[in-house]
Amino acid sequence: MKKYKNSNLQQIKEFLLTSPSVLWIILILITIAFTITNYPRQFKTSYSYYIGDIANKDIKAPRNFLVEDKKATNLKKNEVKDSVKSVYDFDANLLKTITSNINAAMKIPRQLFMRAEKNDQEPDPTFAIILDTKPAFEEKLGIKISKGAYSIFHKHQFSLDITIKIKTIINKILTNGIVANKEILLNEAHKGIILKTIGSKKERTVNNLKVFYSTVQADAMVRIEGQPILKGINYNLSNLIVDLCQRLLQPNITLNKNETEKRILEAESGIKPILYKIKAGEMILREGERVDKVHLIKLITLQSQVKEKNVLISSIGMALITFFSILVVYILFLKDHKKLQKDHNKHMLFLSSGLALYIAFAKLSTYVAQSTSSGIAWDLSSISFFMIIPIPAAAMITCLFLGFDIALFFALILSLLTSLAFSGNFEVFIFFFLSSITAAFWVKENQERKNFIIAGFKLAAFNAALAVSLGFYSLTQPDIIILTKEVAMAFCGGLFAATITIGFAPLIEIIFDYTSDYKLLEFSNLDQPLIKRLMLEAPGTYNHSVIVATLSEAAASSIDASGLKAKVMSYYHDIGKLDQKLYFIENQADGKNRHDKLSPSMSALILIRHVKKGVGLAKENRLGNEIIEVITQHHGTSLIKYFYHKSLKSGNTSVKEENFRYPGPKPQTRETGIVMLADVVEAAVRALERPTPSRIKGRVKELINDIFADGQLEECELTLKDLHQIAKSFNNILTSIYHSRIEYPAQFSGKNQGKNKEKKKKEKNGTYGDTDRQSAKKENTNGYNKAKDKTDLKRLGL
Repeated sequence: MKKYKNSNLQQIKEFLLTSPSVLWIILILITIAFTITNYPRQFKTSYSYYIGDIANKDIKAPRNFLVEDKKATNLKKNEVKDSVKSVYDFDANLLKTITSNINAAMKIPRQLFMRAEKNDQEPDPTFAIILDTKPAFEEKLGIKISKGAYSIFHKHQFSLDITIKIKTIINKILTNGIVANKEILLNEAHKGIILKTIGSKKERTVNNLKVFYSTVQADAMVRIEGQPILKGINYNLSNLIVDLCQRLLQPNITLNKNETEKRILEAESGIKPILYKIKAGEMILREGERVDKVHLIKLITLQSQVKEKNVLISSIGMALITFFSILVVYILFLKDHKKLQKDHNKHMLFLSSGLALYIAFAKLSTYVAQSTSSGIAWDLSSISFFMIIPIPAAAMITCLFLGFDIALFFALILSLLTSLAFSGNFEVFIFFFLSSITAAFWVKENQERKNFIIAGFKLAAFNAALAVSLGFYSLTQPDIIILTKEVAMAFCGGLFAATITIGFAPLIEIIFDYTSDYKLLEFSNLDQPLIKRLMLEAPGTYNHSVIVATLSEAAASSIDASGLKAKVMSYYHDIGKLDQKLYFIENQADGKNRHDKLSPSMSALILIRHVKKGVGLAKENRLGNEIIEVITQHHGTSLIKYFYHKSLKSGNTSVKEENFRYPGPKPQTRETGIVMLADVVEAAVRALERPTPSRIKGRVKELINDIFADGQLEECELTLKDLHQIAKSFNNILTSIYHSRIEYPAQFSGKNQGKNKEKKKKEKNGTYGDTDRQSAKKENTNGYNKAKDKTDLKRLGL
């Protein structure tokens, strides 16, 4: 029965962590839960009455509000409208255009007479010749002219004097101004007009409007103005000039309706509605009283301010906003995020749980705010209690386990939904979003729990500054009491966020099996049970792991990877050797190699088995997924070269290379790749007979080249530049560890004799290094010509 229950639990767990449908279920559940918790609980009172209705209850003003006196407002607007002067356009270029056309038209036939004057033998052009210029003359002048009129001009040879007289008359009339409709213009006589010159910004006020000519007056004034100018000339020519001037004249003052209306609208917009105040508690309508026009205006105004929403439609809208907000952020930013690829469902369950928990905090505060301010309008001052809610703690925890970039997107969604819980208040969104991303930024690099308190005080100060900013933005007249209350709540909210993060982090590590920097710091303590056991039972492996940790931490720091993670991974990467510790040469204190009596294939199986045993110990001691991953990946799929070639040399023709390779997978992260390199390098350099700096550098370069050429690093994000920095870091540390020492005389120490004996023993055993690594001898065991290998990383680490 117990096995059956465990089997069911395992199936449920597997379904939750692997099925894509779980993500849709989570999204729908969050949407439904959020919509239900924010469903309106109260319905607004209706004030629908008509003139003549009898009130069935007393209606009092629930709060102060203003009622517009539309009649007085419209009266004021009409007064302003009447006071605005009409705008008329004055076309100053019209005179220039007409005079230019007259000059051009008269010049055409006049040129023929001028040509004849220059040539004495050539007679004056006849009328028939001049008549050919009539179309061009009319085109330039812009009006038609009869043959008779043209013959009169011909008789006077289109003289320059005629041209001057025409222009003089037209100039006098247009300079005064001609208006198209003088009757409309005279309607503005009581206030005057604005005369605006076309093509410039010049304008002037004109109060005497009678001075302008109508079109009829302009025709009459041509004759009057022309009398002294045309005195003494031929009667027919005089009449022709007057007729021509009358036909050429056009109105140069016109009403600009658009500009006038624009100025009227601007003036009206400056008129504020005339309001009178209804105070809270004032009786608007008594029970049994008949509704009149004044009552109706007050009721309509009150109704507009407490207008009911369709609750069902509003709730559907909120559900859709919630659904699509989460869906869009997930698809665009989280679905394919590299940090969330592995255990994707687990990460989504973690984010969903945080979202639900902190929105519940936000909703709880709304109930508190409503209970302390019932019946009061929901502005910032009445819901400032929201500033104490530790919403930024969610972003801090997310950053702690998943990184700052994911915390940023999570903060966006959380702030949006929290603001919806506060009736879509914009200030709530701004406050929580800025506070959350700032809090996440301040904890992303922290490796000590005390730094949470420092981040909490920073956040508290930042929240206080945000509260002041929002207070200045939202309140019409900032109240020092309200601002002080908001600053105090915001400050406390920052401290609460840090406190909750410290409390929740260990719980989340247990529930979701996450490994944070703080957990890694605990595992880095060499007093941990597994590390102590390694030190006591397998001191050689312990010493190897400590040196690998030193190499890994320095290398990770040099390429901006996590030095802490690399160090802790190194401490635990070989814990599987505790199972059969004497089969690993670093633990063979008596100099006897247990593999001498085993077949190469059996030796390979024992070496491969330490990975599986290490995973079992890690799970048993709850070391977390990241340490389990480095145990399985730190050998990748590399070949156990020594025993593979030993098997080949034994004459076994059925040797399969895959039987001598670790099962993998290959390193998936930069830190795991660094541990693999450090593990190989440490074991091999330890086996060097004379570890001089140049030999160490050459050996490091050779080993990293081999691992790179074998494709073990192709699934992690280590670049060639990273490998170069790693090699340099390895060289510096290993050169320091294996530096040369002064050889003491034999009478002072027996160390040299011991070293020689140890060296002979190792040589006798056939290998000088860790048996799960390659032989220390620099022989080409890979079966390829290194000189021809194009993957050789030249000058690596030099």
